[in-house]
Amino acid sequence: MKSQKHTWGFTIVELMITVVLAGIIIPAVASGLTNLAVINKLSRDQVLSNSLVQNKTEYLRSIGYNALAIGTTSFTSEIPSTIGSPKSASYTISSPTAGVKQIDIGISFTEYHVTKNFAYRTYISELGVGQ
Repeated sequence: MKSQKHTWGFTIVELMITVVLAGIIIPAVASGLTNLAVINKLSRDQVLSNSLVQNKTEYLRSIGYNALAIGTTSFTSEIPSTIGSPKSASYTISSPTAGVKQIDIGISFTEYHVTKNFAYRTYISELGVGQ
């Protein structure tokens, strides 16, 4: 009778191939996850700033044409603390024509050492909101 030898385990070649593949795959996955985290933060900050501006716009529209004073007002303190510093936000109310007030809203913040500036404009007339 022929005796059978059972071989258990991996050969050195199989182990080396596994180590090389792991050395390629693990850093790629880690880099991808880091990039996803960065994209998530950038998106969150932009959504928060857009939401803040939209809320401020709706507030200004709700108080009405006659209550809007011409000039510039800062609302930097209303920017969520999770948004990168330095940050600033302000709105300027002007009257380009009689019966119409123009509201320019600006918000600025820093993301990963890059300053992001967003500008919005809306109009409010004596008869209601202009688009």
